Amino acid sequence: PNGFGIALATVDGHVYQAGDTRQPFTIQSISKAVTYGQALEDRGVAAVLAKVGVEPSGEAFNSISLEPDTGRPLNPMINAGAIATTGLISGGDYMGRILEGFERYTGHALEIDQSVYRSESETGHRNRAIAELLYGYGILERPAAEVVDLYFRQCSILVTARDLAMIGACLANNGVNPVTGMVALRKESVPKVLSVMSSCGMYDYSGAWVYEVGMPAKSGVGGGIVAVLPGQLGLGVFSPPLDAKGNSVRGIEVCRRISGDHHLHLFSTVRATSASVLRVRYDGAQIRSHRWRSEQEVELLQQCGGLIQIYELQGELKFGSAESLVQDMLTRLDGFEFLIIEVSRVVEIGLSAYEVLFRLGGILAARGKTLLFTGTTNHYPFRKQIKKRFGTDADALFRFDEVDRALEWCESRLLQRRSEERLARGRAPDQCDQYLCRGLEDAETAQLRQAGRPVEFRAGERIFAAGDPAGSFFFVVEGEVDIVVATDSLRKIRLATLTPGMSFGELSLVSDGGRSADAVAAADCRCIELRFDDLDDRLKNRLLVNLAAHLSRKLQKDAMEMRRLG
Repeated sequence: PNGFGIALATVDGHVYQAGDTRQPFTIQSISKAVTYGQALEDRGVAAVLAKVGVEPSGEAFNSISLEPDTGRPLNPMINAGAIATTGLISGGDYMGRILEGFERYTGHALEIDQSVYRSESETGHRNRAIAELLYGYGILERPAAEVVDLYFRQCSILVTARDLAMIGACLANNGVNPVTGMVALRKESVPKVLSVMSSCGMYDYSGAWVYEVGMPAKSGVGGGIVAVLPGQLGLGVFSPPLDAKGNSVRGIEVCRRISGDHHLHLFSTVRATSASVLRVRYDGAQIRSHRWRSEQEVELLQQCGGLIQIYELQGELKFGSAESLVQDMLTRLDGFEFLIIEVSRVVEIGLSAYEVLFRLGGILAARGKTLLFTGTTNHYPFRKQIKKRFGTDADALFRFDEVDRALEWCESRLLQRRSEERLARGRAPDQCDQYLCRGLEDAETAQLRQAGRPVEFRAGERIFAAGDPAGSFFFVVEGEVDIVVATDSLRKIRLATLTPGMSFGELSLVSDGGRSADAVAAADCRCIELRFDDLDDRLKNRLLVNLAAHLSRKLQKDAMEMRRLG
């Protein structure tokens, strides 16, 4: 009874958990929403409505609420309606089909708690009576004992709070599992399932639930509640102690607080402002790209980097929030030359927001400003509409999918136009102004020069990989080198881009382990490789002092950026 777990899954696949979210319990009446969706897809809306209504009963979940003339249950969320719904599932292996349907929602295999099933089968006399009545009215097409046994098994499926959150997220995401991409329920059926959850899902507490919480939901006497905010998230709560109506006490309070704190009520009229979609705003003087630059370039970017403005957005970009946001940008129009709008965290861009952004693009073009959109890979309709409006000019708006690459491009344009000093190409280590060589004596730079051996790499060639043994470091003489880490098999994050005169691999001086990241030639490049064993202890110590000072400065810079990015 002390188990307590809260899980929240968003429509973009992020799952947040607290407490006992992996503790299994039986799904009980929450299963009614899932099997109702299966019945709609197996039989069609008309056939299901002929057997089960959609009106709230206002009575307890186990009441015998049947229409006097037809014997039709009032809705699929009370036991009578749920038994009738289970009887509508098609196929020969009925339980196998039900489990398969549930597993599309959760994304993994599920099991039945056999002890709970046996207990319900031994004591479920009222449900058997309801099933016999339904069979007598012709609502059930198969023998009552067979259908009610299937219903007992369905209610005894083991789930977790995380599973409930994923069920809710599927319904919030037009029936598609946001993690696996599998269709759990056709989108045409989703509004019908959510509708009966809204009006009937919380037993005879449903009216008060909609009034206070305002999200379609379904509870079960196993202590679970699943709630859905369409287009945004699914919420799963597990806490066994129940109130008099059969709902989880703490589950109701959790949902009430989350809905109130985050304005999740379906009928909430929270005003859409730029603050509701603006995650963070910063400029090129505050945050620089991962391309490493010379001290002169860094100093220049600190002076003029404010001409690059970056807006990172989140949530839903509708007319009101888009209009407020664009007005904020236009008030700053005279203060920037480049505007980057990052939308990877935006879950939806409404059609009405398109026109607002079209207007912004036109104004910026007329003033000679540069506009870039990043993170648009998952916003195909938006890209299509922008390209339709701006034609071939639209390609320039989407030239980068990452903020960091767009920021680097803007920095380079600023430096190209404003910097009078350019980083020299092809310099040897003893001539560079890179931090590792700072303060070295002539004899020490001569030792570096003599110890180094030239190496060349083709564009795209991996110089070393994370985990490789580390016995040397490199100076870039010509070309560029990317330092990257892999977050998974498909995605890599750029940590730095190095240009002539800069070093990489030197962190191995202070670590006995292998390489911490991949080094890849971003273009054809020439480097000088220096083995640690070829350097005397005095020179190593000088390099370590410079490395420690550099890491200290970098930590301070990273801390400032983290504070700005929130």
